[in-house]
Amino acid sequence: MIGASPGKIGTAVAQRSLRSVLGYCDSPQLGAPEAYIQFTPGLITEDGKVTEETTEQFLRDFMHAFKVFITGVLTVLPREG
Repeated sequence: MIGASPGKIGTAVAQRSLRSVLGYCDSPQLGAPEAYIQFTPGLITEDGKVTEETTEQFLRDFMHAFKVFITGVLTVLPREG
């Protein structure tokens, strides 16, 4: 789960609520890393470039962890065919 909000905790509150719903539905969830991005003007350009180097690296690492998680989920859950 990943989110962005203009404030420091908006996405954290929203994600906590969504995690409760997904947990009730017994949906697989990536527990860590957690991603709470404070969106500021100019952080992401119109063509999708992240302008802050530390945020860009964090997002790259997050997406790698997400890929590993999804690969694991797909090897455990049966595919419908």
